[in-house]
Amino acid sequence: MAFKLGNIQIFSNTYYFDFMKWRKLTVGISVLLVIASFLVVGIKGINYSIDFLGGAEIQVNVLNPAVSADALRSAVVEAGIANAEITTTGVLSKKESSNSYLVRIQRKSGEDENKTTDKASRLVSVLKSHFGADKIQIASVTNISGKVGKEDAYKGYMALLFACVGILLYVAIRFDARFAPGAVLCLIHNVVIALGVMTLLDRPFTTASIAAFLTIVGYSINDTVIVYDRIRETRLLQPQLPMVTVVNRSISQTMNRTILTSTTGILALLVLSLLGGGTIEDFAITMLVGIVVGTYSSIYVAAPLTLMMDSVLNKFGFHAKNSAEQDKIPKGKDYAPPILIRKKTSGK
Repeated sequence: MAFKLGNIQIFSNTYYFDFMKWRKLTVGISVLLVIASFLVVGIKGINYSIDFLGGAEIQVNVLNPAVSADALRSAVVEAGIANAEITTTGVLSKKESSNSYLVRIQRKSGEDENKTTDKASRLVSVLKSHFGADKIQIASVTNISGKVGKEDAYKGYMALLFACVGILLYVAIRFDARFAPGAVLCLIHNVVIALGVMTLLDRPFTTASIAAFLTIVGYSINDTVIVYDRIRETRLLQPQLPMVTVVNRSISQTMNRTILTSTTGILALLVLSLLGGGTIEDFAITMLVGIVVGTYSSIYVAAPLTLMMDSVLNKFGFHAKNSAEQDKIPKGKDYAPPILIRKKTSGK
């Protein structure tokens, strides 16, 4: 172990840890988390926002600073509307210092669009009578069709599907069949758990959520490919090493990068989660869950699945690309020790 502040180094250059020692346990935990996420989504249901179900948006400009979001909520309750969301506009903070609010009335599943329009009209009348023209101004009333929301949902799901298929092909071409299934299952694992957590927290599923899931997919595959690259390099440089040792050494060598990248991302998203409002908050919380799960899965899901695929393919006679070179190397001799060891022994 080593910790430096200058040039920021957390682990020493010779750091090594047996990550794969608990691979059966970690994969089992991931399977349970995925099953639990499916159960949460199936039982509770995804909280689709107005972006998908449709509804109405009312922009209210506040002329008197005494009018707060709580006062607007009271007026919404007085109008008999339960499924309304009030957010500030124009600022990235929960502090109610904005002079403009957005009241979103979400259409219930199967509800007629005209009924939602009537709710919006009734709410506008209540707001005007409750506060008066000297305190608020109704800037705009916008109706959002549910058909547009269904199209957006379809496009979002297809984007996630194409992203996973594209990544599967990319990893299969860049590496081999041992790596591709682990990478894609890792992505599905991350998205499903993030969706389960957001459903459990009753966070609204918006178009920003789809953007967050696509970002999680990109972040996760980036982290996984870095580990895969190091596994491939280590296997080529030290072909006599067992695959488990290769994986442990590769993950150990990338731990500094993994921790620093994940920590900086988590800190930034924590700030947005605590201070951001509306869709920014939803995006940040989804991304926060995704980064935590993605960092875990790149080590304890993708790598163990690669080991499992390697074992299965070897049993069927599909050896690694460097298997021919391994047969020519005398047992017990290391032709490509780590660079650090070569530097130390070269001075003797």
